Amino acid sequence: MSTAPNLLAALLRFVAYVPLSLIPVLTWSVFTAVALSLYFYYTPFALDYIFTPIAIAFIIFSAYRRDGWAGVAGAAVGVLLIPVLDWTGILADVSQFFWSVLTYLVASLWQFIGVWALYIFTAGLFAGIMPFVSIVLGVLSGLITGFAISGVSLYITYVTNSAKRFIHKVTHRLPPGAMALTALPTASLVMAVEVAIVLVILIFAATFATGFIVGSLLGSTIFPIKIVGDGVSYLIGLVISQFWHRIELDAFSPAAWFATLIAYYTKVGTPAMLMAIATATLLSTRRGHSAYTWMAVALSVHAYLAWVGTV
Repeated sequence: MSTAPNLLAALLRFVAYVPLSLIPVLTWSVFTAVALSLYFYYTPFALDYIFTPIAIAFIIFSAYRRDGWAGVAGAAVGVLLIPVLDWTGILADVSQFFWSVLTYLVASLWQFIGVWALYIFTAGLFAGIMPFVSIVLGVLSGLITGFAISGVSLYITYVTNSAKRFIHKVTHRLPPGAMALTALPTASLVMAVEVAIVLVILIFAATFATGFIVGSLLGSTIFPIKIVGDGVSYLIGLVISQFWHRIELDAFSPAAWFATLIAYYTKVGTPAMLMAIATATLLSTRRGHSAYTWMAVALSVHAYLAWVGTV
């Protein structure tokens, strides 16, 4: 996954679908084909038979509302295109783009993490090692961890949601098929940025917490009961922070990634189902910007499964 894609070949594969996506009726064929594209690889599981038809029904309803029965016919043609069109090239390009951007961002931020991690660990260590005072500092440490977790959410909301809302406002004016095609690379870029931000903030939070625990254990060699008091005070601080009230929906994307992976391995649902739901969400004026995150989750899970040889 670390090798760079052939950008010219990727662009040509992408552009090959553009003319079809601009034709008034056939644009719905491209939109539906993008929504169902991952079914080129996956056999549906139980949840697929429930949620994917709902997503397709919403697409067909939207097509009817915009272009009447011609739009419905165009959307139906998209379903037939899945076994006909070879999506392996364009989906591989999009997945490769995600991993390339993520690798670049993490490599760029790693030096920054390395410089500050030692200071943060040391601060946590001194907070945990001091007798008696550590109980008070434990509450503060829990608060810091909680605020760091909610900070992930707030930062994602501020940075990436602003970008997604702007992009969606622009692309929503395009024909549906062109909007869906544009969403593919946009989703990969957005997901890579979100994951990089999550990694940095959570690494810092975990580093501070680790320092506090190590300090508390060292201090417990003198006062054995200390570790209990420190642990309770830390949890109290974490609860007081009420971080779970500040977590925005998009901040759950890492959790959604693992949930999608588990759903596939337990044969409950596939990444293709999430891709269909996310693509359908693009049609929403108010919530369409969130589709980029969920499309990226589906595509990155698929990329991982392809990498390990599961699909």
